[in-house]
Amino acid sequence: MRLEIKESGPLKIAQFDCHDFEGPCTLENPKCRAEVIKQLRTEGAIDRVALSGPLSRVYCSSDISALTRTIATSQQLALDRSMYGGDESKKCEKCIDERISAVTKALDQISENPHDFEILDSLAEKTMKEEKGDCKMCARVHFEKLVDSIENILRGLPFIKKLKPEKYDEVFVMRQKPFFVEGVWNPPPAGSKLIETYKLSENRGTVRIYERPDNPVLFYDLDLPEFKLPQEQLDLLDSAFRVRLEGAPGHARFAYSGRMLSFAQEWYNVLLHMLKDEKQKLPTTELQKLSNFMAEWLTSRVLEPIGHDDHITDVYISAPPELQPLIVEHERWGKMETGIYWDTPSLLGLGETLASRLGTSFDEVRPQLDAEIPELGMRLFLSRYPAIWARSVEIAVRKRRSKPWTQPLFLERGTMSPLASALLGNVLRLGSSAFVIGEMGTAKTSQVETYIPEIGPQNRIVTFQDTEELHIEDFIQKGYKLVNVRVSDPGHLDKQVNAFLRGGASYWLITEVRAAEAVRAALGAAARQGSQPVVASFHARSKREMFDLVVHIMGLHEAAFKYVDFIISTARFTTKAGTIRRIVEIAEVRKDWKEIPEYVDMFVDDRKSDTLAPKNFLSGNKALINRLNGKDLSKVEPLQAAKKVDFLPPNKGGSHLIPQMCKRMGMDEEDFLKGILVEARMKSDILALARKSGDQKYLELPFISSGYNAYFNFVKRNATDFKRVLGDWRAWLKKI
Repeated sequence: MRLEIKESGPLKIAQFDCHDFEGPCTLENPKCRAEVIKQLRTEGAIDRVALSGPLSRVYCSSDISALTRTIATSQQLALDRSMYGGDESKKCEKCIDERISAVTKALDQISENPHDFEILDSLAEKTMKEEKGDCKMCARVHFEKLVDSIENILRGLPFIKKLKPEKYDEVFVMRQKPFFVEGVWNPPPAGSKLIETYKLSENRGTVRIYERPDNPVLFYDLDLPEFKLPQEQLDLLDSAFRVRLEGAPGHARFAYSGRMLSFAQEWYNVLLHMLKDEKQKLPTTELQKLSNFMAEWLTSRVLEPIGHDDHITDVYISAPPELQPLIVEHERWGKMETGIYWDTPSLLGLGETLASRLGTSFDEVRPQLDAEIPELGMRLFLSRYPAIWARSVEIAVRKRRSKPWTQPLFLERGTMSPLASALLGNVLRLGSSAFVIGEMGTAKTSQVETYIPEIGPQNRIVTFQDTEELHIEDFIQKGYKLVNVRVSDPGHLDKQVNAFLRGGASYWLITEVRAAEAVRAALGAAARQGSQPVVASFHARSKREMFDLVVHIMGLHEAAFKYVDFIISTARFTTKAGTIRRIVEIAEVRKDWKEIPEYVDMFVDDRKSDTLAPKNFLSGNKALINRLNGKDLSKVEPLQAAKKVDFLPPNKGGSHLIPQMCKRMGMDEEDFLKGILVEARMKSDILALARKSGDQKYLELPFISSGYNAYFNFVKRNATDFKRVLGDWRAWLKKI
């Protein structure tokens, strides 16, 4: 066993290479622990011991170091000739040599079995029986005292009473993992209660979420198949990993950027086929799976399996990662701790790999890095040497869903009602601009993405984003006309907006408006709303805060604020059932105010019933309006309802914009209302189909795209004859 002392952040790790060791490489094997203790006796304090092999074991307790140093101290006492008494006669010299040898051999046996002190007891008893006269007195005064001292030193270790032949892994906190997995993976604490379990995408593993008896923060546990690989498969993978090459493979020049993962998969697949023994009856599919495990861990590390959980929105790794667990933000359960403690060298390696993809560096000169892992839908910010920790790394990761968000997905989660969604869809298609505001983690950008199907494939959309968050390719494949503009410098956004103005009428989707230059560009585009409506997300907790940020802090003219038609406010709440994200207000920005903005609150949050309730939107029977605002509209006939309710007039606090839009478009307000109510029914029907079938695919983009296309074709074909629109829609839906 070859020992190498490594530093990992603030920890000192004793790493043993066990590949040439015969027998199980575990501290529960006497031969193994004797070798570990023997080699550690000459080392200083050690925080962890790692036994590296195909199946690696990490002992997270520093008690191993305390044990080895105590045995080393005992051996120093045993070698101290003054501890044995006697004189300078040859007889005493020989006796002392024999006793030193006996104690040293006893300590060697204790190195194999530190839980068993019987060898020391029997050694003292045997010596006292064999000696006579002055030698017996000398043995009692010196030797017996020495043996008792050594035993007392060893017994003084606080954990020594817990040591038993089958308890070493438990006492020294052993964690095992495949050799290619980084960090330390701890199981859920004892006494934890399982509250939710679900599968990762692509059958990547299982997530289990636990309540802990002594901690209000939930525990997030990943159950991955690579942790259950048979020993022979781990041995095969390990052999492939340790293959030594005289030179780089001829096609290795492709192993960079997006090609890195596929190269690693191909390379290990070839190696596994080459190294597979004739006795190993592993099918090709199994070898491919093993090569995928290796490639994924080598390229994206711990982030790869987390990338398969669509419920995770953020990942936080605080410095030093050896002492603080990886934290995830779950869309339902909020912040949760994991049992994963990553390590500084691996994080530095990840940062340097990502930097190489970007053609930059991640070092002392450039200690911060903004990077993306597009295949995982992640953007990362890495910082070296944060705070006072030397040679460590801190990472914040924002993760997007693997599939596009749609309005029905949000409707199913209770974010808002089909009626509110239908209102927004209709005003957006008529050219209104809207800003989605809220704090971090309220799904603002996801909400912006859902408006792409609402705007429809008939309209050109230009998206501006500083990092890849929108699922552009998915939408393009479904026929949406999107232009994807990456904004590396907010100062250039205004120039880019102006450059695209010549492309004709289009919608502008701007995600995460932060810098003053970006806000100016977004509102400048909104000012041209006759042909360039804007939908943007903005960090602000309220309409008032948004106004103050735009006018008083960023210094834009207050008139710019009037070019926003609707402000959609988002928030998140912690409940017994977990974290929920809601639209809490849909407000129309009036155009006739001076100095202080005035609004029409179309929908407001009713926290008691957890609904987005209509306020200054409709007039008529309140009970009917409440029914129209429900999630299930199967028992509501929208055309009959349209005869009993109206838009609330502007002079009674209702919308000023809807009458203006209807007048501009030559549309009757009654027909516009019918269109909203029928669309709300259409969206409710989609929700009902998903619930009845138990299949969420009816809420995802592929079906939503085809469903919306069918519905709006019926609207276009039948104009304002919404009775026929409903009939055609119901007939189409029955065929599904």
